[in-house]
Order: sequence, then C-alpha cells, then structure tokens
Amino acid sequence: MRVLLTEMRRGEAKWAAALMGAVGVYYFTSESPGDSDWIGWWTQTSLQVQLFSVIVMGSVMSSAAAWGAGRAFRHRTRPWADTAARNGWSQALLLWLAAWLWTLLAYVLFVVVAFTRTAAVSDVTEPAWTPLLLGASMTGLQTAFGAAVGSALPSRVIAPFAGIFWYGLFVLVAFVPGTALDKLFPAIDEFWSSEFAPNTTRMLVAVAWCLALGLLLPALPALRRRATLAPRPAALGALALVAVVAGGTLVAFRTPAPDSYWAVRKAQPAHPLCAGSGGTKVCLWPEDRHLLPQARAAVRTVDSRLGSLTGLNRSFYASGLDRPAGDTAELPVMSPAESEADLTDAMFAAALPQPASPDCGPHMLPETGGYPDTFLFEAVVRSRAGAPGEYFGEKFGRALGRVTGAPRAVQDAWIGQAAERIRACEPVPRLPR
Repeated sequence: MRVLLTEMRRGEAKWAAALMGAVGVYYFTSESPGDSDWIGWWTQTSLQVQLFSVIVMGSVMSSAAAWGAGRAFRHRTRPWADTAARNGWSQALLLWLAAWLWTLLAYVLFVVVAFTRTAAVSDVTEPAWTPLLLGASMTGLQTAFGAAVGSALPSRVIAPFAGIFWYGLFVLVAFVPGTALDKLFPAIDEFWSSEFAPNTTRMLVAVAWCLALGLLLPALPALRRRATLAPRPAALGALALVAVVAGGTLVAFRTPAPDSYWAVRKAQPAHPLCAGSGGTKVCLWPEDRHLLPQARAAVRTVDSRLGSLTGLNRSFYASGLDRPAGDTAELPVMSPAESEADLTDAMFAAALPQPASPDCGPHMLPETGGYPDTFLFEAVVRSRAGAPGEYFGEKFGRALGRVTGAPRAVQDAWIGQAAERIRACEPVPRLPR
C-alpha cells in the first residue's frame, strides 16, 4: 500500500486526472436542463457519465499511464527494478493501479456532479449503477493498455499514441457500427428514454471482460523481458480463460433490430401516471412524474383547442406504454425537462391520424402544388387549433384557405371524413369550394 501511494503521489497521472476532473465538471455543469437530454433521467445520466469518461478521460489517462510506465526506462533505472523481488507483472500492475485510482477519483467526481443535477429535476431517486460499473471497468482497461504500451515501448513519442489509439478506435466504431468492436470496447452513445433499462447481464459480463483483459495486458511486456521474474502461468491462464469466455459471450449475444444491444425494455407499470381534460388524456411513465404538471397544462390546452373535432387521436401514451385499441397515439418524450409548449406541440402532432397499413404510400394533392394530402390535413388541424404549422408556398396556402375559410360545420365534416380516409389509406375528400 505504501508503494502504491508513493507511486500515486510521484506519478504523472495525478496531473492528467486533475485536468480531466476540471474539464468534466465544466462539461456536466455547463448544460441547462431545458437543453439537455439526460438531466432528469437517472439511466441516461449514468450513460452520459460513462460516455464522457471512456471517450475523453479514458483516452487521456491511457496516455498518462503509458508515460508513467516508461519512466524507469527513460531515467535508466530499469536494471534496478529488474533486480527487485517483485516480478515484472507485479511492477506493471502497480503502475496501472496508480493511474487507474486517479482515474476513478475523477470518475466519482463526475458521478456526484451529474447525479446532483438529475436529482434537482427528477422526483424519483433511481440511480443506474451497471452503466457506471461498465464505464469504470472500461477506463481500467484503457489505463492497463497504456501501462502495457509504456512498459513495452518506453518512448516519449509513443506514449501519446496510447490515447490516440483509443480515440481512433471509438471513431471507427461510430462509423462502422454493428461489429464486435462495439461490444468488446463499449462506449455507449445512445438515447434511452424512460421505457429502457440497462441490460444488467450483458453489462456485468462486459465488466468481467474488461477487468480480466486489463489485468492480463500489463503481463505481456514482462513475458518478453527475461531480466524480470516471470509471471505465474496459473494466474495468467485463469485471467486468459475469463477474458476469452467473457469476450466470446459478448460477441455471441444477439439482439433483434432495432433494439439496443445494451438495453432492455421495462415491464409495464401497474399504474401509469395519467392526466385528463374533457375527452383528451395523456399517460406517462412513473419515472417522469416531474413532468406531470406540464402534461396537465398541455392536455388542457390541446383539449380546448381541438374542441369537438372528430377522427383525431385524443389519448396519448408515452413511448413504450401499452396503448388500448381506438384513437390512441404514441407520445415521444425526447427530454426529461420537456416544457408545456413542447408537450403541447408533441400532442398536436400525435393527434393526427396515421394509416393502418405500414405499406401505405403518400397521396399527392394537385391543389397544394404536389404535396401529400396529409400535409394539408395537418395544416388545417393546426390552423384550427391555433398552433404553428409549416409554410409550403402560395398554392398550398390557397388550398389551406379553401378549408379554413369554409363555415365551421363544413370544416368539422371535412376534417372528420379526411381522418377516416387517411386511416384507410385513401385520399382526403375534395376541398370545399
């Protein structure tokens, strides 16, 4: 322990960890809740901490570990270290552990800052720990790789390339998804709303893979150098077996498209959070109870503006919730800090009917200038509700005016008939004269 603390104190990793800590605190505090897709959702917060720590901090700390591991060669004290009672693997593990502990200290700081921000928005306290364990183990693998590179190639020029290697690997995985690399070297950059939860089994297998390979990598330079005591074959064999089994299991896992490899869909809640006004209703996941006041206000606005219009969807269910049969629609909640205006606009969009058949093609309407008739229908509904809509030119505007300029009873009849025809994959009725 004393040797480890000494190495932590004198090693270069502490300065890299301090720099990453400052950068990370700024990153996790600079974004406002209204512009964020993670502040307020515990699982998404854990993913965000994991992603930043692996891609940014892990790459830098890998270079720092490589620099520290090559110190004995640069200072020409390697022959003295080779005469120590500890074998080369133990010495490399000490250098790796010193760098990784500094990484973990910065990692804990990120977790505290990010969780504090989420706790200020969310009304529930449900931290997701497995993504954080995965991120910690992945940074351990990255620093172990750096320590191995620094021991095998002790050069001031080579050390920075340990971090460049990791960053380049993550760029490659982003441009070539679906390979075994994104399973074996995870940096999860995905959007999970409240309907998803971490796949605990796969993440724990990935943790075992990262730690086993991380412990194994520092032994490789020691095996090449004959001046040191050789690592114990039994320990190396056990770690290699764990790494092969865990890595092979990760590659063998399959996920049906388009589901996430690292996530599972949550079970349906016994009592979704619902709010209603008149004939309009919205239901949310229990984890989104902090959005209920905005949802109540939005559903009142939508109900009052849509009034007695028929044929529209008037019951909205957050993505992932089971919907009953009838005029219901999925309501995508894209941010844990959705405003009343955002929810209102999302409900107006979800209120529009959709064709029952997924193979239904668009029906072009000559009166609009060749735009699909569903564009005109949406513009009519939004105009009737007083909601902002898209502008598609003068000809489209004249067609819109033929409907909105008609008497209210004619408008209602046209909207109801058009909604039925859209669901049946038929063109909308003729425009009022």
